Amino acid sequence: MSRLIRFALGAGFVVGAPCLTLAAASAAPFVPTDDAQILETGLPNADPRMRQMRSLAGQLATDPSSQQLAMNLAARQLAMGVAEADPRFVGYARGTLARWWSDEPASPALRIMRARILQAQHDFAGATAQLREVLHDEPENPGALLLLASVAEATGEFDTAKDSCARFGRIRPGLTAAACRASVDSQTGESDASFTALSDAIAHMPTTDSAQLLWALTILGEIAVRRDDPRATDYLKQALALDPRNVYALTVYADYLLDHAGAAIVLRLLRGFERIDALYLRLVLAEQITGDPGFRNDRADLASRFVAAQQQGDVLHLRDASRFTLEIEHDSRHALDFAQQNWTTHKSPYDAYVFLAAAIACHDAPAAQPVIDWAARNHLEDKKIERQLQQVEALPKDRLAGQPVGTAPSLPK
Repeated sequence: MSRLIRFALGAGFVVGAPCLTLAAASAAPFVPTDDAQILETGLPNADPRMRQMRSLAGQLATDPSSQQLAMNLAARQLAMGVAEADPRFVGYARGTLARWWSDEPASPALRIMRARILQAQHDFAGATAQLREVLHDEPENPGALLLLASVAEATGEFDTAKDSCARFGRIRPGLTAAACRASVDSQTGESDASFTALSDAIAHMPTTDSAQLLWALTILGEIAVRRDDPRATDYLKQALALDPRNVYALTVYADYLLDHAGAAIVLRLLRGFERIDALYLRLVLAEQITGDPGFRNDRADLASRFVAAQQQGDVLHLRDASRFTLEIEHDSRHALDFAQQNWTTHKSPYDAYVFLAAAIACHDAPAAQPVIDWAARNHLEDKKIERQLQQVEALPKDRLAGQPVGTAPSLPK
C-alpha cells in the first residue's frame, strides 16, 4: 500500500463521510460483540479500537439499514487493517458494506469508500473507475483527488498523479498538498526541488495533525534515501517519534538500516512486530545477517505464511515474496518470476529494486528491460537504482530474455 493511501486512509480524508475498507462482497459484517469472544488477530481483546468496533457493530445490528452506521464501522475496520497491516479487517469492512456494495447510482462518499476498498485489494483499475465517477460529478472533491493521486503513483501513472496532486493543492493548499506533490515529483526528475520544497513546507507550514506531519516526514525520508542523503535516518526517526508503531515508516526505516549495516538495530526495532508480514520479513533478514539464533525457526514460519498466502490466491505480497525467495531462499529464478508478476500492477522504486535485484542474480539483463524503460521514461533519480542499472549493464547481453510473465510459481517449501 502506497504512502499516500496510508495517510489518506489513516486520516479519514474524505468529504462528507469517513473512510473504509474491503473483503468478499457477500460477506456479513463481523465484529465480536462479547469481550469473551477472542479474535485470532494477535491483538488484545481489550484494545480500545476493538471496543469501538463492538459498540458500532451492536448499533448496526439494531439498525441494519443505516448506511451511515455501516460506513462508520467500516471506517474503523479499515483504520485497524491499515494500522496493523491486517487484511482481515479490510475484509470485515467490505462485508459491513455488502448491502450497498453494488448500489447504482451511488453517492460520492460511497464511491470513495469503494475505491479505498478496491485500492486495498490492489484492484487499481476498479478503484480508479470509482474515483473517475466521483470527479465527473464533483471535480473538486479533495478526497477523490488525493486517493486518485495515490493509486496513480502506485501504478506508475505519474502524469495522472501529478495532475491530481496539483488539483488537490488548489483546493486544499498546505502540508498535505506539498507532500503529495513532492512524493510524485521526486520520482519524475525533480528530486532536488522536491526535497527542498517539502523540507521548507515542514518547516514553515506548522500543523497540529500528527498523522499529516508523520506522513510528510516519511516522504521526506524516502526522498533522502533515494538521494543517498544521510539525513534520511533523522527524518525517519522523527516520523517514528510521532508514532513508533507506524508500519510504513518502520518498513522504510528498516530497509534503510538493512542497506546501511544496521541489521542489529533492525532486530531491536522490529521485535514484537512478527505478526505483520512486511516487518517480519525485515526482522528475518536482520536475523540472517547477524546470525541470530532465532533465524532458522522464523525463516520457516515466514515461508509458511507466504505459501499460505499464495494458496489463497493472494497477489498483495508478491514483492515481499520475491525478496524472501531471493535473499533468504536464494532462488533467483523464482524470485524473478514473482518480481515480474508484481510489476504488472505495481511500479514504484521499491518494486524496481526487487525486480532488478532478481534479474541481476539471474544474470538476465533482458529481463530487466521493463524497469530500465520505466526509469528512463520517468527520469527517475534514485542512487540505488542507478547502481543496480550499472550492474545490469555489466551483464552479458546475449542471454535470452527471462521467462514470460504469467502465474507466479509456488514458493519453495
